[in-house]
Amino acid sequence: MSAKLLVSASVGALCVFFASSAAVAQETQPVPAGPTQDTSQGGITDIIVTAQRVEESGQSIPIPVDIIEPAELVQQNVIRAEDLSRLTPSLAANGGGGPTTVFFVRGVGNATVNGYSDPAISFNYDGVYIGRPTSTSGVFYDLQRVEVLKGPQGTLYGRNATGGAINVIPNRPELGETSGNFMLGYGNYDWLTGQAAVNVPLGQDVALRAAGSISHRDALQSDDTGNQREYAGRLQVYAEPNDQLDVRLALDFSHQGGASSSGYYLGAVNPTFGPTGFAGYEFVPTGFSTQQGLLDPASNALMASRFISQVGRAGAVVDGQPFNDNDYWGVTAELNYETDVGTLTIQPAYREASIEYAFNGVFRQGFTKEKDKQASVEARWASDLSDSVDYLLGAIYFDEDIDATARYNQQTLVPFQEFTTGTESLAGFGKVTWRPIEPLSLTMAGRYTSDKKTFDGVSNVYILFCGNPAPPQDFCPTLPFAPLVSTEDEFRAFYTSLGIPITPVPLFVLPPVAGGSQTAPFVLFSPIVINDSLKNDKFTYRLAAQYDLSRRNMIYASFETGYHAGGFSFARGISTYEPETIKAFTLGSKNRFLDNHLQVNVEAFLWKYKNQQFSQFGYDLGNPPSTVFLTRNIGDSTIKGVDLDLEYLPAENTQLSANVQYLDTKYDSFVYYSPNQGLPPNTTCPYTPTTQSTPGGTINVFEIDCSGNVAFNSPKWSFNLNGQQTIPIGNDYKAVLVAGTRYRSSSYSSADYLPYLKSEATFVSYASVTFGREDDSLFVSFYINNIEDNRRLIGGTTNPAGLIAASAEQPRTYGVRIGGQF
Repeated sequence: MSAKLLVSASVGALCVFFASSAAVAQETQPVPAGPTQDTSQGGITDIIVTAQRVEESGQSIPIPVDIIEPAELVQQNVIRAEDLSRLTPSLAANGGGGPTTVFFVRGVGNATVNGYSDPAISFNYDGVYIGRPTSTSGVFYDLQRVEVLKGPQGTLYGRNATGGAINVIPNRPELGETSGNFMLGYGNYDWLTGQAAVNVPLGQDVALRAAGSISHRDALQSDDTGNQREYAGRLQVYAEPNDQLDVRLALDFSHQGGASSSGYYLGAVNPTFGPTGFAGYEFVPTGFSTQQGLLDPASNALMASRFISQVGRAGAVVDGQPFNDNDYWGVTAELNYETDVGTLTIQPAYREASIEYAFNGVFRQGFTKEKDKQASVEARWASDLSDSVDYLLGAIYFDEDIDATARYNQQTLVPFQEFTTGTESLAGFGKVTWRPIEPLSLTMAGRYTSDKKTFDGVSNVYILFCGNPAPPQDFCPTLPFAPLVSTEDEFRAFYTSLGIPITPVPLFVLPPVAGGSQTAPFVLFSPIVINDSLKNDKFTYRLAAQYDLSRRNMIYASFETGYHAGGFSFARGISTYEPETIKAFTLGSKNRFLDNHLQVNVEAFLWKYKNQQFSQFGYDLGNPPSTVFLTRNIGDSTIKGVDLDLEYLPAENTQLSANVQYLDTKYDSFVYYSPNQGLPPNTTCPYTPTTQSTPGGTINVFEIDCSGNVAFNSPKWSFNLNGQQTIPIGNDYKAVLVAGTRYRSSSYSSADYLPYLKSEATFVSYASVTFGREDDSLFVSFYINNIEDNRRLIGGTTNPAGLIAASAEQPRTYGVRIGGQF
């Protein structure tokens, strides 16, 4: 039976169940639902997490996890997944083109920006693994919490989780409770935000919860890009027909409109020449504001002034308007059946995404239209063998299908792509914890994963030339750049009408009798056809020991492994890449002191990364090679560091916290190749001319060796400092003052390791003041984020004109929020 049929049958059966459960709702007594917090001892309260697939206090488990609470999400205007990086030092989450988010945890991750590669960080929404990084937004409202699990999750969250997992957990319906809350905010850039939720009982043992959100913002860039038009909704029904059974059915949807920021021009890279020939590359800063978009007239004037030698002329502009028109929806059900010998949990889910978006960056316009479908069924059994032994067993089936078209207009090169890809993954997992003596717990966990993946696609690549690209320079002052058209037929018709030949063989290699010419312009047609499949199997495991020094203090040590399946690239000769693996050693301690008013958690870690996958713009092994975005296995790395989390309540109404991370990263081996087309590569890494054998013959390449460099997106020092002071006003009102700052030291995000593409060390601070009733039934809050207006460089790539198109973090934002609850 296929996963889709199984999920449909499971969800359908649960819908029938809900129809009948209301009839018996009056016959049983309500039972409290959902996790609770332990506040009996006063001071710092425990937060219940599900990092091990069961409800536990975050202070009692031997797992490094950052817990982000709902108030923090609202304070930082977290709308999309990339906004999470402002809240935890271990996570770097950057928005790519359109809805894509790229995740890194402690330097582990990859730039997954298309439908044929998978992220290395597992994103789980409401207990369901989300396969596409384009589908990770539209969920950040009415939440219990967000968990960021640091390190490989090779057992309970095992699929493609070499770096960690992000778990987004919504609030669940509450039995016997009529309640609600709302928040409405307005700020600069005409930023309107809103959230609301209502909980309604439907009899004694059935409850409904409905929630929604909206974010409507004007452009952050001068070219009217970087705006938001987003809304989302969620509906859940929960029932407890008897003391043993509870069932929940959830439906959610979201729409993502507006447009991604086009980026800005950081500077120009110019080759320089001396008496003996090539002398190096010179970087010339533009001095442009980070908010001067690529479609801005001043930016296009600079672009148009740049000479592009391949087409023998200047005059290129960026005029492809970016946009998002993306819709997502999903349905999931959760059944928990508690018996005298254990608890059975079954969760079927089905999700779809219909996405259509355009973006800029190094492109005149990049465009993707994609239909994603995924279905999954997970089952878990949790039980105790005795007072000293508990265990969990589970299995998950995951099926994903993607159907997409894409085009990437780079002024001189345009690939038109059509592809389908599918993933079928089956995994079984288990965990057992043994307490041989009361303070000591020993845990063993394992997971076997089998991944089957298929890819069937065509990428027809068109490359524009003005004669022979070899010196002396040919000039074609009237040769049109690649037109901004929607279809391959339109592209061909455009150049055919001008009498410019489209040929699979460069004209300059043909004799004149065959139409060859050293000076005539032409369009090189280079088809890339990939029809391939992969099967990867891997057993991953975890060993952990925990010793409770007291009721509030413990130490732990663990060793675990992780695995990220291989995948595909639209690249001749290198169309597939192998799985990557990671081994992680952890030594940590979690503590409460000063009568539960000081919390100190510390963790030391060492990760060994093997066969690392790396995604970047590069060249395939065709003859001639084509510019492609590809993933390769580049080598190994070592990542080590220390993580310190502090929370302190010095007085009844004062709360201070600090999260500090120190990272020491190194690529033990990091080798990749770029074509040798005359000038050497622009990199600080050593390089050597060599050759590679390809299906089309031998080509000249540079071997680039970046071994010994630091890992990407891994600042050596990262910390968040936060403070909150509550001031009672009479008996019924209060004022709450909140302030904080985050610091990230310098880091790199590209394999060139160029100094001008280094993200410099940055402080970003925020503050808010809130006035409201003591019971939070009504409040008004004034906030400011990024007080310094520091816009840290996220990354940059050089376009055909030698200009670096870069992106940066959000500018200063400020505004007011009103809200309340009942």
